[in-house]
Amino acid sequence: MSDNLLSEIRQTIIDIHPELAHDASLPDRLERAHAHAVVLGFTDADVIARFLRYEATAPNFYRQPAIDAWLRRPGQPVEQRFADVLVRVKSGFRRE
Repeated sequence: MSDNLLSEIRQTIIDIHPELAHDASLPDRLERAHAHAVVLGFTDADVIARFLRYEATAPNFYRQPAIDAWLRRPGQPVEQRFADVLVRVKSGFRRE
């Protein structure tokens, strides 16, 4: 993913969440999250962008032990495991 694409994703995030415009750590966090996504095996640019949007609003979400373990589980493509995490998180919110 190019620096331009990362900048575009950051701008999209800021358009949706203007309060993040002044978050000086956002560019570095997005770069680290992107690098981590690549290490995990993400290849789909749209899914990577979604991963980065989650990072923007939930810093280091992917470093939580349960999420990290789920994303590293063998058997399914990482993009599918990420989709599963999102479903589980959303369903957990609905129960509260």
